[in-house]
Amino acid sequence: MKNIKSFFVKNKIIIMISVIVLTCAIAIAIGVYAQITNRHVMDNKEQESDNNYEDLQSNFNDIFTNNINIEATAKKDIKYNDIVYCAYDIKPEEGKNYSINAKIPEFKIENEVTKQINKEIFDTFANTIKNIVNNSTSNTIFNLDYVVYVNNNILSLVIRCKYKDGTNPQRDIIQTYNYDLDNNKLVTIDEILNYKNLNKEDVEKKVLEEIQEQNTQMKTISEQGYNVYIRNEEDEMYKIENTPNYFLGKNNYLYLVYAYGNNNFTSEMDLVIF
Repeated sequence: MKNIKSFFVKNKIIIMISVIVLTCAIAIAIGVYAQITNRHVMDNKEQESDNNYEDLQSNFNDIFTNNINIEATAKKDIKYNDIVYCAYDIKPEEGKNYSINAKIPEFKIENEVTKQINKEIFDTFANTIKNIVNNSTSNTIFNLDYVVYVNNNILSLVIRCKYKDGTNPQRDIIQTYNYDLDNNKLVTIDEILNYKNLNKEDVEKKVLEEIQEQNTQMKTISEQGYNVYIRNEEDEMYKIENTPNYFLGKNNYLYLVYAYGNNNFTSEMDLVIF
């Protein structure tokens, strides 16, 4: 017993140092494990976010169901079908050199803002249909659908038109309206950025990155001999205040839509989503 006691007394310092070293080693191991685990979790979250972003982009054409989608933040005591509805439902006719399948929406409520919206919709799409019916001399395809989302007090109407006239390339046209239900006015892009707590400079930076990435891909395809639509990265439309079309969609996502078919014979478009 005396020898054992003497051993511990003589080796007390060594034992203490060994305990400290072991404790430090365990702490370092735990820290490294936690860091690796956290990095893994962060990587998974970033991957999930990237996958979700790609899904939103690839599923864009599926959202046009001619329905009103009332999101969780929307007021539940409002009859939204009494605000926006399908005013014209035009079906294809047999034996014609054109095919028209169009559901044209319209605001039911009447004020100066909604009257102007309805006029724009009619002038843009209904008049085009009239011209096709009266003057078309080649095979023409005209399909039009829409979708409505209600987030909080903002009602977003999104119209999509696919227009193919003869041998010309198909045009994909997008027209959006964001209506403030509380104040009966159109919602500006700056107001939506504030609503989403988004920084204007950060949003514009992401837009340019997306456009540059698309251009890189298009140029690679062009080098293989294909005709592609090259974006003009200096175009003023990419400045946030000039964003042509935008809306709040499902789960409050903000879509910035650059539909080049609005002014050109192309179905190309870019979506930047926040």
